[in-house]
Amino acid sequence: MAEDRPDEKLPAGHQPDSETLSAWLDGELDAVAQRYVEAHLAVCPACAARIAALRGMAAGFASMREETLGYDLAGVLAGRLAEVAARRPAPRARWPWFAWLPATLGAAASLALGVGLGSALLGGAAVPAAQPALVSALRVFDPMPPGSACLGSDACYPKGMPR
Repeated sequence: MAEDRPDEKLPAGHQPDSETLSAWLDGELDAVAQRYVEAHLAVCPACAARIAALRGMAAGFASMREETLGYDLAGVLAGRLAEVAARRPAPRARWPWFAWLPATLGAAASLALGVGLGSALLGGAAVPAAQPALVSALRVFDPMPPGSACLGSDACYPKGMPR
C-alpha cells in the first residue's frame, strides 16, 4: 500500500507536500514557489519519485478515452424533478392564532380550578378542624405508637410531635 502512496514514506512535516507538488506539475504556482519546488526536487530523491508517480498518473488519465452519453442527461433529470414536484401535496394552511383559543382557555380554567381546590385542601379556612378523637386514633401511626417502651423523652417525642 505504501507503494501507492509515496507520502507515507516521508517524515512528518516534509515540504513540499503532495498538493504543492501537484500544483507545480500543473503550472499553478507563482514564480517564487515554483523556483523553491524546482530547487527542492534537485536535492530530494523522494520528492522526485513523487513527481514521477504524479506524471505517470497524469499520463494514465490522458490515455483514457472520453465517454459520451449520447443524450442530454440534464433534460432527463429536469423532467423527473418536475414529475416529483407535481406529485408533492400542497402544504396545509396554517391555523390562525385564534383557532387555539378554546383549548388555551380550557387549559387555563382547569389549572385555576386545580390550584383553588389544592389550596382549599391544604389549609384553607373552609376546612373544618379535626376532631380530637380522630387525631388520637391516628397516634397508632406515630414513630413510637402508644404502649411501646419509652427510653427517654427524645425517643417518645421526636421534634415536631406534640407531647
